[in-house]
Amino acid sequence: MKRICILLSMLPVGLMAQNYTEIQTGMRNFYYGSADVADMDNDGKQDVVINGAIDSDGDGNVDTSFNEVYKNNGTSLVPYANLGANATHLGDIKFMDFDNDGLMDIISTGLSYNDIVNYKHYRFKNTGTGFVKAADLAGKIYGSLEAFDFDNDGKVDYAINGTQYVEGTGFVNNLDFYRNTATDFELTKGWHPGTQNGSFKFVDLNNDNFLDLVILGVADGDNPIFKVFMNQSGTLTLSQDFTALTSGKMEYADFNADGFQDIVITGQDTSYEGFLAVLMNDGTGHLNLQKISVPEIADSSVTTGDVNNDGYYDFIVSGNDSNNDAVVKTFLYNPSNQNFTENIPTGLHMLGGPGFVNLLDFDNDHHLDVLLAGFDWADPGMPSLTKFFKNTSTEVNLKPVPPAVLNVVKTGNRFKFSWSGASDDKTPTNALRYEIKVGSTPGAANLAKYVVTTPSWFLDLDPYVQNVYWSVRSIDASKIFSDASTQSTLGTRDVAVSSQISIYPNPTSEKVFIKGEKVSEVEMYSMDGRKQNVVLNNDQSINVSHLTKGVYLLKLKIKNEVTTQKLIIQ
Repeated sequence: MKRICILLSMLPVGLMAQNYTEIQTGMRNFYYGSADVADMDNDGKQDVVINGAIDSDGDGNVDTSFNEVYKNNGTSLVPYANLGANATHLGDIKFMDFDNDGLMDIISTGLSYNDIVNYKHYRFKNTGTGFVKAADLAGKIYGSLEAFDFDNDGKVDYAINGTQYVEGTGFVNNLDFYRNTATDFELTKGWHPGTQNGSFKFVDLNNDNFLDLVILGVADGDNPIFKVFMNQSGTLTLSQDFTALTSGKMEYADFNADGFQDIVITGQDTSYEGFLAVLMNDGTGHLNLQKISVPEIADSSVTTGDVNNDGYYDFIVSGNDSNNDAVVKTFLYNPSNQNFTENIPTGLHMLGGPGFVNLLDFDNDHHLDVLLAGFDWADPGMPSLTKFFKNTSTEVNLKPVPPAVLNVVKTGNRFKFSWSGASDDKTPTNALRYEIKVGSTPGAANLAKYVVTTPSWFLDLDPYVQNVYWSVRSIDASKIFSDASTQSTLGTRDVAVSSQISIYPNPTSEKVFIKGEKVSEVEMYSMDGRKQNVVLNNDQSINVSHLTKGVYLLKLKIKNEVTTQKLIIQ
């Protein structure tokens, strides 16, 4: 496999430096932990959940597995819910709304000091006032988990990677799949060969609205792997096989804003040397490995986001250098030369691996703050600390603009959604992500609500679903959401789908007629979001002879519902 090394930009550090200041919180100091970030209670502030182990009596020895949810009160992160004595570490934890009630639930996996033989995984339901354990199941360690809608039915599934002891077989590294049936989860054990001491992501690499798989780590037989599998209508097919990696983490982002997701990876190669690279997507889903030539960073964690508020995704890495000293670095994407600038931000406590690093906009000032955990190797006691740092930048960063035009086409039970007209003051439109919300009544999200990386998506819904109400929010590279949907704002209103309306002829050159229920209002937009001057006639026709050739969207109001139809003018 040919490698292309990315040369780091040599811009003056002062021009790129990021400054942080520590915020005191109620968080415990976690060992061997992981964390996730989400707005668990829909109050507009990002909350945190952490799994790991703690030194409960202060004697310097880690003795208790402990998982806790921390609520963002606007000024700090404060303890909200202890997830119980049978907690996990050496695993992973994630927020996910597994029952589509609009509240973020939690799944976790790992090892418990209460039972070091039987690895566990748990599901916790968000009651609105706390969390209750909903499932106590066999789990994995030295792995990770991800939540995603693999079958596009609007119900979020998940998969757990890592190692698990199987009686009569020994330790097995499999990727197990938990399909959400709305009332429970169907487990497919060994759904896909998995890894330990690795990572995996489900991400749409070729923009076909199917989620593809990227996975690395140690497979069965102690064989390190690093592979990409493309999703061909539900079947994962090997697409690329890269140089084997272990002890790795990964995250995805559209670094060069070409509309396709790239991957950043950290880990160790087969010689146990630190490895850092970006896999740039060529626009077809094929990833080109570009190794970043920097001093070794081992036992590292990585996450992505717009660190310096220039509108482009960057990434931050925490881990250990070749002297086993802690290091935290940012790598800022420079669109002018399409390279990354290495930077050591000021104000952060240098914490090494194993640990975690997360980016979130804690105080809604549109700048990404840093949640960091790991070992303080400079301290003779070598404690593992959990710290939170505020980004002190004063750079102006406006929230993005939601899509101006929404369109949906229903074929059988498949609803194909698409939208256009979203924008941001800094993040290029191609690099925007979107939260799609779909419900059976206006304003509801009982059918689907999650983030996608493309300006389109499809859902295969139950046959009883005929009309849906949906809306979209734009998300910029600083993880800032556009305004929430309202009934009165163009492009962010709930859009109803009705099978009782059709338009003909289509394509047309002079007039289009609307067949079906009585239409009270009509609006027409070009695909770039510009409103056209059209009039609805008494016979439910619209004269379009004055419009140029192309594809347009008709928004038709019927009673209190709105439906959108695509019209071609030739």
